[in-house]
Amino acid sequence: MKGQNLRILLGNPAKCVAFSTSCTYHLSNQLEDASTKDTEGGFMKQEITGTSGDISCDALYSVETDATGVSGVDALDMVLAGQEVDVEFSPTNGEKNRSKTGVKYTCKGIVNDISINAPNRANVTYSIQIQMNSKPVKSGESDSDSDI
Repeated sequence: MKGQNLRILLGNPAKCVAFSTSCTYHLSNQLEDASTKDTEGGFMKQEITGTSGDISCDALYSVETDATGVSGVDALDMVLAGQEVDVEFSPTNGEKNRSKTGVKYTCKGIVNDISINAPNRANVTYSIQIQMNSKPVKSGESDSDSDI
């Protein structure tokens, strides 16, 4: 699988972040030491006390896009609204690489951060950060080319 075939989608209906150049999906288990004086071997025993996650995405800034994409303006509006949105991490293909295929992970999240970079004589880009608010749910068909 190539990086261009793994996308972040936002909203309902889910739309790809348009003109995306990279994305990161991060999950982390919080651990707590569950060792006692009776733990054998002196090796710490860990226990999972919670899970958190965030997603980030970098893209070329766009004022508008077609009906299948989220533009830079749309992303800025999501940050300002501060509302929970549907988030999907999914393999894609097809026209503009926006048709979903294979296994996908969906959750609720808040687009809580945007950074817009406008260097002189270069493309305007932006980065968004999404804080997950629910456990990701796996769905869809799995095959060797599209499994995450």
